[in-house]
Formats: sequence, C-alpha cells, structure tokens
Amino acid sequence: MDVSMIRQIAFAGISSTLVLITIAFYTKLTHGLFISRFPWDFSKHRADPRYETEREIGKRFSTFVFKYVPPFFIGFIIIFLLTYIIH
Repeated sequence: MDVSMIRQIAFAGISSTLVLITIAFYTKLTHGLFISRFPWDFSKHRADPRYETEREIGKRFSTFVFKYVPPFFIGFIIIFLLTYIIH
C-alpha cells in the first residue's frame, strides 16, 4: 500500500470523526435536542415534554460518540503523523 494512500485514508478518518465529535458537542450543548431547529424554536422546545424522546436520543448519541469515537480520532492522527515520519 502506498504511503500517500494511507495518508488519504487517515485524513478522511480524521475528517469524519471530527464531524461526528462536533455534532455530538453541539447536541450535548443543547441538552440532547438536535440542531435542526431555529434558536427561537429551541428556547420554546427546551422544556416541552413532547420533545423528551428527542432529548433522550440526543443524549445517548452524544454519550456514544464521546465514548467510542475519540480513540479512532487519535488513532487516525497517529497514523497520519507516522506517514510523515516513515516517508
């Protein structure tokens, strides 16, 4: 396998895990509510019991991402850096 191909795979892994971590950060910041609403709707929906399921799913999503994705992110960074050391 060529070093440049490994570097591209590592860069794609870094990018995709960074996107997941960013989405999980914003979901955790909004207490589980997803980002698909306007800020004025968010303030109305924050305490509404009809959105409790969405809050619960959002909290589970962010917990899952923060638990399992960062090791992959760190691994992709190490692989990316090793391609520069080896080459």
